Amino acid sequence: PRLTLTREVEGEAAERLQHCFPPGVIHIQHYNDKKVACIGDERKDTGAREVFRHDDLKDCIKLERERNHFIFSVESTGVLPPDVLVKEAVGVLRDKCRTLLRALDRFDQQQK
Repeated sequence: PRLTLTREVEGEAAERLQHCFPPGVIHIQHYNDKKVACIGDERKDTGAREVFRHDDLKDCIKLERERNHFIFSVESTGVLPPDVLVKEAVGVLRDKCRTLLRALDRFDQQQK
C-alpha cells in the first residue's frame, strides 16, 4: 500500500486518523506543542477504510496500491524451514508453468 497525507492533520483529528488504521500505520509527532499525524509503516496497513466514515478526514489521506508489489509471509510447522519451502514452491510453480507452455504450444500447433 501507498499512503499519502494530502494536508496537515492536527490535534484530536490526528488521533482519530491514527485510530482509523492498524497500529504503526499513522504516527503522531509533536511539533510546537501540537499533535500532528504522519505516515508510519505503510506495510502494516491491511486495507482499512475506516477513515472514509469521517467526513472531515476522508479527504486528508490518499490510499493507493502499488501495482505488481506483493508482500507475503510463510510459516512452517513441519520439518522444512520457510526459506526452503519457498524455494521448493517456486520450483513446483516453474514446472507447472513449463507444462502449461508446452500444452499451449501443442494446442497452437493443432490449430494450424
